[in-house]
Amino acid sequence: MLCPNIGFLGVRLVKSIFISILFFSFLFENLHAKSFISTGQKIDLKSAILFATENSPDFDSLKRQLNVSELEQQSAVARLLPSLDLTATHGIKDTSPRTNVGPWNSEFNLGLTESLYDNGVNLSNYRIAVLTKNQAEVNFQDQKNIIGLNIVSQFLAYSLNVKLLEIQDKQFKFVNKQHDLISRDYYQGIKTKKDFLRFKTQVNRSEIDLINAKNAVDKSRQELQKLIGIDLNSNIDVEFLPISLDNVENEIADSLINLEQHLQHKSAQIQKEINQISSDLVARKNLPEWFISTGISYGSSNYLKTGQSLSDNGQVAWNALLTVKYNFFDWGIRSRDREVAAQKNIIQSNALDSTLLNLKSILNQLKINAQKIQKNYELARELLSLEKNNIDFIEREYRNGKIQYLDLVIGLNDYSDAQIKFYTSASDLQTARYTVLYHQGKLYEELLK
Repeated sequence: MLCPNIGFLGVRLVKSIFISILFFSFLFENLHAKSFISTGQKIDLKSAILFATENSPDFDSLKRQLNVSELEQQSAVARLLPSLDLTATHGIKDTSPRTNVGPWNSEFNLGLTESLYDNGVNLSNYRIAVLTKNQAEVNFQDQKNIIGLNIVSQFLAYSLNVKLLEIQDKQFKFVNKQHDLISRDYYQGIKTKKDFLRFKTQVNRSEIDLINAKNAVDKSRQELQKLIGIDLNSNIDVEFLPISLDNVENEIADSLINLEQHLQHKSAQIQKEINQISSDLVARKNLPEWFISTGISYGSSNYLKTGQSLSDNGQVAWNALLTVKYNFFDWGIRSRDREVAAQKNIIQSNALDSTLLNLKSILNQLKINAQKIQKNYELARELLSLEKNNIDFIEREYRNGKIQYLDLVIGLNDYSDAQIKFYTSASDLQTARYTVLYHQGKLYEELLK
């Protein structure tokens, strides 16, 4: 009586262990794939891109599409080879007039079939499969660059907002300190009410600017979290490491982008070729097909008769056949299919041409904007240098008692505005540079260096 119980408990124990292993394996795999960002982690640009790539549904779909295209290419190659088929039939067979052959019949056939000439249908399908795989590789590369561009653009927006918050925070602290000093002088009768109210207004404006700057940082941080795939409702709290905007590359290549080398242009050209082959394929399918085949078969009849087995009355036969297949009449289906294919090819070609024209316009505008951004950055850098010298002079004059508080505040505001212009133009310049790299198809690899 003990042995059955022990066996039963042993089976349950084994099942429990097996289920536990499966559960923890699944849990580990998902944690490894989706949760390598944890609370308190400091995330730089490279880590954000890797995480976004790993968690992007669009990117996952393209990876799967690439795998599908590889399988389809392998199948297209296989269709060019002979096929080996095994068939078996069983049923009732009767003749008129009746013979000694019974109604029950079974047959087994092993046949080798080779397409002698199929009007290039299978070869066209193979070419389409190769082109589809090439296009999937191009789209895969382009999607990586798109993810990189989206991440770096949002990272730059966040970095700029962090820098602007630093500027506004320094501005507020300085103005607030000066307001305390002038308030003391005002209540002692040293300063006028006009000066007091102007400083009070300045403090309120500076505080509003500081609040807005904090909100901008919070908003851009949330947008960055959402973009890389961190659930905003989760308990994950991370710190993003801003991109430095102090030392920005100030040169953008004049040549910028060659349209023919653009990944989207390559994809469109491949699609045009696929569409043309597909259109021609419709016409090819309407021509005669030639096949050669050979096979061997074994058949047995009336084996259900009392005292007989499957091997009784069995017969072996072989064949070698040349087959021609052609449809003479199909109610106009083939003619309409050819017309539909031709019209679809034109429609798709027009759509692709429109896409390429739009892409060309984008690239031309990018070149113009890049030149403007470059110039704005150079002017902003020069302005910042001038305002830095100016504020240094004002602070010396203020310490020597030659200027009033208000002149100092005005000078500080001008310096802050110059800083804002400089860092904004630096962010714009970086964005333009990365946009150029995207259109050159080099961005993803460049960001992961």
